[in-house]
Amino acid sequence: MPQERPGFWKGQSTSIRLLVELPFWLLIPDSEIPVAHRLATVQAKVRGHYMAVSDGPLFNTSRSDAVFIGPSSDLKAGEDLPPVVSATRAPIYRPMKTTVIFQPEAMEDAILAMQEQGPITEDELPKVRRLNRSNHYLQSLAYAHIPFLNDLIASYRMTSQDPFAFQVSQWDVPIWFAEYNGQFVPICLMPYSDSCWYPVLRKFEQKETLPFHAATPEDVQEQAKEDVAPGTLEILDARSLLYRGHLDDAVRSAVTAIEVALEAQITKLLVYKGWNEQRIESRLAETWNDFDRRLNDYERISETRVPGPVLSCVPYINGIRLKAELNRVRKLRHKIVHEGLRVDSHSKGPMLRAIETMTWLFSWLSWEEGKLQDRARNYVFFEMSRGMHIPRYRIGYRDSGVAVLLYGDENKQEEEYEDPFKLQYFATIDGEKPDIELFTLMSLAYLGIEADDAPPPLPDPTANERYLISHAERNSIVFCLNCDRLIDAAAIEAVVLRFRECKKDYEGDCSSLCIINHQKDLAMELRETDKAIPADVAEIADRNGITLITAPDLRLLVQGTNEYQWDIEPIKKLLFAPGRQGEVPPGYRMIGTCVHFYGQISVMSVELHSGETIETGNILGIRLGTRWHEEPIESLQVDHKTVPVATGPCRAGIKTTLQRSDIDVGQPVFVRLA
Repeated sequence: MPQERPGFWKGQSTSIRLLVELPFWLLIPDSEIPVAHRLATVQAKVRGHYMAVSDGPLFNTSRSDAVFIGPSSDLKAGEDLPPVVSATRAPIYRPMKTTVIFQPEAMEDAILAMQEQGPITEDELPKVRRLNRSNHYLQSLAYAHIPFLNDLIASYRMTSQDPFAFQVSQWDVPIWFAEYNGQFVPICLMPYSDSCWYPVLRKFEQKETLPFHAATPEDVQEQAKEDVAPGTLEILDARSLLYRGHLDDAVRSAVTAIEVALEAQITKLLVYKGWNEQRIESRLAETWNDFDRRLNDYERISETRVPGPVLSCVPYINGIRLKAELNRVRKLRHKIVHEGLRVDSHSKGPMLRAIETMTWLFSWLSWEEGKLQDRARNYVFFEMSRGMHIPRYRIGYRDSGVAVLLYGDENKQEEEYEDPFKLQYFATIDGEKPDIELFTLMSLAYLGIEADDAPPPLPDPTANERYLISHAERNSIVFCLNCDRLIDAAAIEAVVLRFRECKKDYEGDCSSLCIINHQKDLAMELRETDKAIPADVAEIADRNGITLITAPDLRLLVQGTNEYQWDIEPIKKLLFAPGRQGEVPPGYRMIGTCVHFYGQISVMSVELHSGETIETGNILGIRLGTRWHEEPIESLQVDHKTVPVATGPCRAGIKTTLQRSDIDVGQPVFVRLA
C-alpha cells in the first residue's frame, strides 16, 4: 500500500522485496501463502532452497556483506553466475534454511539512502541524519511483518506437528533484507546481532576504544561462592526472555520469581523470630492459595510496606505502586497460563514495564536493592544492544496492507518544552485521578525533604500514618487525608489517637503533619480556601501538636518556590508548626483587600488597613485560583493622584497585569517582605 510521505522524504512509494531467513525449515514445497493479521492480509512466499553469497574472504554474521540471496539453481557450476556474484573477489556461499519473502510498498527514497551510503564523517550531519532515519524506517517496516511471520509459522506447526519450529521474535530473526533493483540492503532489528566483534566503548573526547566488561572475574568468582537467593534465577530469566522477545514466558518467570521469593522471605523472618519448622509450615499453609493475603502477611511480619508510589521524573514511572503492578502482572500471567493468551510482539512497551516493575519488587522483597543498583550500571549498554527504539515509527495494519506511519514534517521544530514532572504534580490533586499520597511525596521532594514509608496500615484503622520525615533534627509523622467535603472534628480526633500511639516509638521531639485534600472532586479554583479547615478542627490540632495544611495551600507554596524563588527554609518550618499553616506564604504581609477593579484600565482599588504602608517597587502578592501572583508595583494612586507611597487607612489604586476575571472583590492583598 502507498506509504505516508512527510516533508523529509522525497519521491514516492514503490514495491520492494523483504526477505528473512528462519532459524529452522518449514518443511513444505515452495509456495505463496496469504497470511492475515488484524485488518491486513499479505502474501508470504516460502522458499526452501535459497543460497546466500557474501563478499569474502570473511563470513560476516551481521550479513552486511551479502551480495546475493536467491535460488540455489541460479548458482550452478558451469553456468553464468549473476553479475553481483561474478564480480565478487572471494565469494562465500552459504545454504539458507527456509526464507520467507514479503512484497510491501516502501518509500523509494529510504531504500536509496541505504543503497547509496558510503563513508560518512561525523561532521556531515545531514547525511548522518538521512541515513539514521532511513535505517529506522526500514527497521519499522521489517518489524511490522513479524506478526505475519508468526501467523504463518503457527499454521505450519498446527498442520505439521513439527517440534523444531517455534514462534520467533527479533532475537530469532534479527537480520532482514530489503531488495530493490537487484541490490540488497541489510536491516538489523537488534544491534547485539549486528556486532561481529567483541563489544568496545569509546569515552567522550577519546579516540581510543576499550573493551566493554559487564563484570570482573573477581565478582564472578565471589558470586560463585555464594548461595543463590530463591527466585533470583527466575527474575534473571524473565529479563533475558524479555530481551529475546519471548514475552509470554517472561511474564510467567517474573511472577514465579516473586512467589518463590515471598515464601522464602516469610520463612526466613519466622525462623529469625524463633519459630520451628512445623509452625512455619502451618503459617504458610494458611495462605498457600491466597497470594494477596500472603503478601499482606509479609508486610505485617517484616513491618514494611510494598514501595509506592514511586517517585520519578519519567511520566510513565512516576506514581507507580508496585503492589498494584504486581496484581496487574499476575492477572496477565493468569490469562497466559489459563486462557492461552499470546502476547503480541507490539506489546513490548507494556511488557518492559511489567518486567521492570517486577524486578524492582523482587529486589525489595529479597533485600537486594543495593545489588540491583550496582547491576544497573550496565543497563544502558544492554538496552542499546537490544534495540530499545524499535519500532521507531508507528505501524498500521489496514485493508490495503502494512503501513509505516510517519509523523508529518519531521523537519519542524519541536513545540516549547513543558516540564512533565510539573504537569504530573498538578494532576495529583487537580486531575481525573487525584492521588494525595503521590502529591505529598512530590511536594516533600520539591522542598528537599526525604520521606520514608511508614509501617503497613492497620487492619481496621480509623487513621493511618503514611510517611515519616525529619528536618533539622525534628521528626514528623505524616498523615494524608482525602475528604469529599471539609474535614470534621471526628476525622482529626482519629489522627490524634493514632499520633499518640506512634509517638511512643520516638525518644526525642516528634510532631505530626496532616495534609488534607478537601473537596477532592472539585477543581482547585472551586474549593473553599478561608474555611477549608474549620476553627474547631484547627484548635484540636494546635492543642495536640499537629500541623494542618490543605493540599491546595501546599501546592501553591511549592509553586511559589519554583516560580518566584521563595525561600524554602521558612516553608519547611511551617510543616513542623502546630495548627493550620500555609494559607499565606512566609515573607508575605497582608496590607488590605480589593474593593473594586477597573477592567478597562486594569487598576484595582485596595482598601489599605490602618498603619499599612506600600510604595512603588514593592512586590504585590495575590492568591488566585491555581497559583500565587506576584508583580512589582509600578503605578500607585491615592485620590486620583500619582504618589510614591500610600499609608492606610485609605484607598489606593494599583496598576496591575491582572484581568477582572482573575480577582474577586473582598480578596486579600499582600506585599512581599524584602
